[in-house]
Amino acid sequence: MGDKPKYLYLLAMLWPLLSIIFFAWGAFSLFYVLEIPDWKYTEAENILVQMMFFGTLLTTIVWFVFAFLFLSFSYGTLTVKKWVWTTGIIFSTIFLAIFGLMLASLMVTALMFLHYFSLLALITVIIAFLIDLGIIYCITRPSVKKYFAERFLTN
Repeated sequence: MGDKPKYLYLLAMLWPLLSIIFFAWGAFSLFYVLEIPDWKYTEAENILVQMMFFGTLLTTIVWFVFAFLFLSFSYGTLTVKKWVWTTGIIFSTIFLAIFGLMLASLMVTALMFLHYFSLLALITVIIAFLIDLGIIYCITRPSVKKYFAERFLTN
């Protein structure tokens, strides 16, 4: 088994970048979770506000879970854990589709409303999409696949 390929180190740096974006989205969602109870609303709007609170709370939890999951992917990449290559391909492909849908939605929203929030969201989704493309590129390099395969055969 030879030296670690350079794409392995690049991959280990891309996972935390994606984690930072998810952590930022989680922090922003947390801000809204904490803000919702202070909203002024009528009794008729009560059920809608409760549903929004629950949905935003779940979203916040999901953002933070994935942020920490991507950090574990980075650690697993550096230590060449068996589960990283296969699970990384699966997660990256799923998130590529999700980011693509978010990108399409936010492009329409940003063009229609031209609001700083929608433009900021569009920029972060573009960055996340590009990072995910980088992850897929790095994890599918022959040297990385070979290194993981050699590691599995020796363990």
